[in-house]
Amino acid sequence: TNFSDGIHEFQFSEPVKNLRILGSVKRLHRSHSGHSDLPLPVTEFFGDVDVKCKMDKSSHQIVLDCDILVHSKMICDRCATEYETNLTNHFQISYLFSREAIDSDEYNVKYISPEEDKINIKDDVYEYAELSIPLKKLCKENCKGLCPHCGKNLNEEKCNCKNETTRDVWQPLKNLLETAEEQKRKNKRNTSKARR
Repeated sequence: TNFSDGIHEFQFSEPVKNLRILGSVKRLHRSHSGHSDLPLPVTEFFGDVDVKCKMDKSSHQIVLDCDILVHSKMICDRCATEYETNLTNHFQISYLFSREAIDSDEYNVKYISPEEDKINIKDDVYEYAELSIPLKKLCKENCKGLCPHCGKNLNEEKCNCKNETTRDVWQPLKNLLETAEEQKRKNKRNTSKARR
């Protein structure tokens, strides 16, 4: 808070190991040979995290507006190939000056002493790096995945497996409708015979 009131911009890079964002999330993955489940990292961060912040300081608060970029290795959800990508995220945090220690439940609002001369955003960078991990991890948008029969990566080679068309989930309903229509026709014929 030794900065003058107004807008200040700064950026820094920090190794991921210093921010403890090493991608510790794991999942179980069944090998295509059908043997045992293998633990694989879903996401592994590497290199530096790049952080670019704009700080808006006034007499009663500091607002940090930050963008982060982190390099990561992931396992594709379709073809199980490891790939590298850059993840980005944005966050904004308001630091309100208070001479009393206040715990806040408010989202991205924190209280600090006006005498505080440093703000540590390490935990925030960690949290938003983790939040940048996509729910569906794809090596490329049009990834063809693995053959469900032989396990070959269809991005790299074609296989000779016969891909049978999947069962129509509506077929039982169509059959029921056809049966109902047939019954209706029979009833109509019987009614017209009875009138003769």
